[in-house]
Amino acid sequence: MICLYYTTERAESREVLAHVLEEYYGIRDAARRLQFSLHGKPYLKDVPVRFNLSHSGTLTAVAAGRHPVGLDVQLRDEKPRETLRSRLTPAEREEDFFRLWTAKEAYIKYRGGTLAAMLPRLAFEDGTLSEDGNPVPAHLFFDDLEGCALCVCSEKEEKIVYRKL
Repeated sequence: MICLYYTTERAESREVLAHVLEEYYGIRDAARRLQFSLHGKPYLKDVPVRFNLSHSGTLTAVAAGRHPVGLDVQLRDEKPRETLRSRLTPAEREEDFFRLWTAKEAYIKYRGGTLAAMLPRLAFEDGTLSEDGNPVPAHLFFDDLEGCALCVCSEKEEKIVYRKL
């Protein structure tokens, strides 16, 4: 099971993450103990919960579970930047941009990679995310929440439980 905690009140993402880890998982001093991988993925050493966070507009969300997880949210009111759209294949231009983009970002965050290194290797066509021409070895869950497109990436299909903060 993956819990998706979210708030629409303006808040610092790290503060929301620390609150979730302390309140729901009993992890004391989460804000102080929080570390980041070489590419910016947050983690805590010796803790059984895995998590990821994302924010867009006023929505801040944290996905947490027992296994690695990637999360991306994108406000649907935001117009996609032309520099991003120019990187899409002709088939990708036919897709819902926000679904495509959240899938790519959530997968990159799940893997702990960077946009610069991984984005050129990813394609999203006919609702399937591929890396170097092969379907990614991960499960993608899509939804819309508070006006944002949302994608959770995990190693296998898991139940998603929403908890508003």
